[in-house]
Amino acid sequence: MTDIRFINKNGTSVDIATIRKRFFDSAIVANINPQRARHIWNTAMLGDSYARDVIEELCGIEIVDSDAGFGFLQ
Repeated sequence: MTDIRFINKNGTSVDIATIRKRFFDSAIVANINPQRARHIWNTAMLGDSYARDVIEELCGIEIVDSDAGFGFLQ
């Protein structure tokens, strides 16, 4: 999990704990089953691109590799 970074739309980096809370709060609001939400989170942290897309969409962020420089949503 240390090989990824979370970037807000304005380009600032966000820590994983903040994104995790934001994701699970959004999942509750979106009425996603808690087991499904955990599965999405865990597979995203293992590199699954679909799960990462779901997290990016729900949290309004971009997930980038830690060595990718600055990532910005376009």
